[in-house]
Amino acid sequence: MKTYFAKWTWKRLIQLAVGIFFLWKYKEGGDTLALMFGTLMTVQAVLNIGCFSSRGCSTPTKNHPDSNKNIDEIDVDYEEIE
Repeated sequence: MKTYFAKWTWKRLIQLAVGIFFLWKYKEGGDTLALMFGTLMTVQAVLNIGCFSSRGCSTPTKNHPDSNKNIDEIDVDYEEIE
């Protein structure tokens, strides 16, 4: 359990706090949007997924054989369309 909480960053703690705040607002007023948003933020913080995770919103990059080449060194074939 210590290793789980050792990986928490301040952004993740803020996200959890925002999620709990919106869940509390749902309990007070019954706003369905607050329930959905609070649940989303809380689940993302607990599971470390989404834009606040350590990976961010970016997609994983794959190593392409041409990725180490300079853009001028890549051969491109063109066809002339008439």
